[in-house]
Amino acid sequence: MVAYGEFGRPRPTVVVQANEVGQTSTTVLVCPITSGVIENLPIRPIVEANAENGLRVRSQVMTDKMFAVPRNRVRSVVGLLGPEIQSRLDSALLLVLGLAR
Repeated sequence: MVAYGEFGRPRPTVVVQANEVGQTSTTVLVCPITSGVIENLPIRPIVEANAENGLRVRSQVMTDKMFAVPRNRVRSVVGLLGPEIQSRLDSALLLVLGLAR
């Protein structure tokens, strides 16, 4: 997860861009994270706060709000998502992008 200052203050996001894109792109695809959790919404996986992911409160990845942020606006790594959450994030992205079969 990275923080960016697009909305006046740093906010946590999840980088969802493929590693294969590498450093060649001037932007990075991210999904913002919110602490305003909406229960039972498959396109917004819930992330429980812990030391590994660096979140302070129970949060939710907003895959439906994905956007490209200029690479120079990416600040620092806050934490990492565990394999279970990554899997739920993958499923949510497939739904949002219309790729779920």
